[in-house]
Amino acid sequence: MIFSLIKKVLDKTVNIEHWKLIVGGVVFIILSSFIIYIVEPNEFKSPLNGFWFVMTTISQVGFGDYIPKTMIGRLYTIVLYIVGVGFFAIIIAKWIDLLNTYEELKEAEILGYKGENHIVIITWSQKSKITIEQILNKNQNTDIVLIDQLNSSPINHSNIHYVQGDATKIDTLQKANILFANTVCVFASDNVIDKASEDGKILLIASTVKHIAKQNNKNIYTIVEILEEEHTSNTNQYFIDEFIISNQPFSTLMASKALHKER
Repeated sequence: MIFSLIKKVLDKTVNIEHWKLIVGGVVFIILSSFIIYIVEPNEFKSPLNGFWFVMTTISQVGFGDYIPKTMIGRLYTIVLYIVGVGFFAIIIAKWIDLLNTYEELKEAEILGYKGENHIVIITWSQKSKITIEQILNKNQNTDIVLIDQLNSSPINHSNIHYVQGDATKIDTLQKANILFANTVCVFASDNVIDKASEDGKILLIASTVKHIAKQNNKNIYTIVEILEEEHTSNTNQYFIDEFIISNQPFSTLMASKALHKER
């Protein structure tokens, strides 16, 4: 009979959601602080001292500055140790899991950017770096989302958010919250050998942005860097709001155009 009851309790406990276990642990710790104080008021003097004793007991530190003197106090300490250590371990484990999960998601940029009215910079290069610096010099409150395929963000700034991925893919653009961006700037890579291929990639990214915008009835202002001027005449102008030819002194120009909606 008793073993059947214990089995049912264990089965039920295993299926309890983690947040319920954490809440239960916190409640148990607080109640225990008052219980140990009520049981032995002469030893603990206040519930705060009881809380100190509870925490040092369940964390297995055991300073020994407070010691229950009565039989009831010692029996409850045994219960506190058996039950409290389990709750404490669960709380610490879940907290560590939470931090690890957050760091993993942040590193992988799975969380994505959730803000609005930002500027999206696609492809990290020397020109995009200068453009970002120019934008922040003109408006320090502007949020910038950088999309590239580097393993980690190449620039560290509180206003710059990094999304790793292929900008021709819709899910990558969605991580940058592209539908709520003020402006999208698409750059060419550094040291390009095949300019036609690079321009083709840039135009593909721009067309993908416009495709998403059209599907959601949004207007996303798109500026692109083009390596060969003649490629602009062969491009569907619908996909591009402004071209900037790569050989122009355009870092300041790109920054000004990117901020056009904020003026």
